[in-house]
Amino acid sequence: MIEKVANNKFNTEKLNLNPPDKVKEKLEYYRTLFNTTHDLSADELENLTQNIKTFFNLKAVGFTDNPPSRLVRISVNNRILASQGKELSYLTNISELLAPPIKCTNYGRCNIPGQQVLYCATTEAGAYWETKPKNGDVITLSHFELRPNTKVNCNIVRREKSEPKNANHPLVEIGHLLEEFLIDSFSLEVLRDRPADYLFSSLLSSEQLFYPVVSDKNIEAIIYPSVQKKKFGENFAIRNDLIFERYNLIGVETRFILDEYDNLDPTSDEVTTDQLIGSFGTTAFDFEKGKILYNEKADEIFKLFRQLQTGDGKQVRYEHPNTPKNITFNFTPADHSIIKETTNNKATKLGRNDKINVVYQDGKRLDNIKFKKVSADIESGKCKITKY
Repeated sequence: MIEKVANNKFNTEKLNLNPPDKVKEKLEYYRTLFNTTHDLSADELENLTQNIKTFFNLKAVGFTDNPPSRLVRISVNNRILASQGKELSYLTNISELLAPPIKCTNYGRCNIPGQQVLYCATTEAGAYWETKPKNGDVITLSHFELRPNTKVNCNIVRREKSEPKNANHPLVEIGHLLEEFLIDSFSLEVLRDRPADYLFSSLLSSEQLFYPVVSDKNIEAIIYPSVQKKKFGENFAIRNDLIFERYNLIGVETRFILDEYDNLDPTSDEVTTDQLIGSFGTTAFDFEKGKILYNEKADEIFKLFRQLQTGDGKQVRYEHPNTPKNITFNFTPADHSIIKETTNNKATKLGRNDKINVVYQDGKRLDNIKFKKVSADIESGKCKITKY
């Protein structure tokens, strides 16, 4: 089978496409590997990875720079705090709302291990379908809003395949074949305990999101249909280091899950669980210290709601017409002066020997490094200062 889509060594050469039937043959071979890659040995997985990277020297991109205006993400407190050896509680660190630490990353729909990508839904129901919280879970909903006059370069993965126009042209025909494969790889249902089965979509996405050459045309996020919601919803994957540059965090809410609904309708905008008829949240954050801020009642109400969720006299839902599904308590501190803006990457605020953390476009992270050693990369946009 052919080695590459285009038989070129460098992208500056005149495009030399392989015949469409040969490209199709290789793509059909890759399809036979769907949902089998998690079972490969480390060497086999590495060899296949290099094979895929070499082959896809052309990729399908449906471009837009108009991203969703609102995003919702669900973090499951039980899993996050247990991994840190902490007692279950409400989340207090902004980093806990974001992608996991680099050392904890695995294959995802749009990332390979060692890369931080933040996965969100465009609706609350979509966020529930993706995470499927369970009885006894405590979850945190994070709400993001696009900053005014902000663009994000996005690759849009279509829901369904389409017929190519002017299909007799080899470039159009091959482009259509690549788009079909992209749709198939993003339609693959992957079990939570088999992350390496994401290999194809993760590699195709990763090489776009973390392209090593800095350009204002680089893909920064991917919009794709929700497999969990049977494509009746959209997900949004954005590089973790870009989220607060492009979106404002406008609020978080802690909810307590009672039961999971059966026979769910994926076309519905209803969430997937029944939950306590009380929750609490805040709209205050200190980005310099990386903290989510609550008033003094948060500890008390968390204990009360947790008791109502799991105790002997736990809350039971009685459905009545016009009964509110949730009552949210606002625990934003009264003193809003402590809210800080996100970390600024301007070099003028730092001394040459000040220690900082940075993350590069390719996902590489350097912690506790002197500013003078990376100042040129910061100014050129190759990396960004981060505290998360």
